[in-house]
Amino acid sequence: MKRKAWKPKIRKSDRPTLTGTPPLGYLISHYCPICGKHLFSFYEGDLKRPDYKFRVSRDWNYCSKCGTLLDLDEWKEPEPEVKGAAEEIEWED
Repeated sequence: MKRKAWKPKIRKSDRPTLTGTPPLGYLISHYCPICGKHLFSFYEGDLKRPDYKFRVSRDWNYCSKCGTLLDLDEWKEPEPEVKGAAEEIEWED
């Protein structure tokens, strides 16, 4: 039986947290939809920077507090492409 993966609940701060050049804007926080544990946060302004890529570990799938299966694919680093993986290996006898 396959378990349902839950998307985190998202909360955006009421006003910009930090100002400066460039302004970071609002803090966007993600929480477990079941127990409410804080999972991760980032600033809205960071996402607009071309050199910034927010990512979570490919191995992170569960809430560390309650064990809920989380759908974090949107924030995971894509699987690296392994060269030569499709090639067939010839073994010598």
